[in-house]
Amino acid sequence: MRTETNLRVLALGFGLTISLCSTGATTTSFDGSTNLLCAAMDVVGCENGPGCVEGQARDFKLPQFMLIDFENKLIRSKDDVDKKVVSPIENLQKTDKQIIIQGVENDHGWSATINRESGNINFAASGPEVSFMVFAACTTLR
Repeated sequence: MRTETNLRVLALGFGLTISLCSTGATTTSFDGSTNLLCAAMDVVGCENGPGCVEGQARDFKLPQFMLIDFENKLIRSKDDVDKKVVSPIENLQKTDKQIIIQGVENDHGWSATINRESGNINFAASGPEVSFMVFAACTTLR
């Protein structure tokens, strides 16, 4: 009898834990109301002529982490020598499924699309001689 009661309490506690965890996961908001910390997962760099190369952010001397500051409309990061880089968000549009941000930095136009459900981001920058595509994952900062 005591073992059966312990199992019921354990099952109830486990069910409540799963319920709370899944509720927390579904309330994660990628709607532009909370800043995001994004980590670059994969990068593709292309030059005029020779083609494209795949790698990680450090292979292209790009920052691995970016902070998207929606309130101040900025993207903040550090380059490979720890120099702070700030890029203003000049255009921000929201749809039901994504947030699109755009700007200009160092003679390169850039655009990023954030999936409002998963927090994944696809980032592209293009300039006169080279273009980059960055695939990243983001988490909210509260």
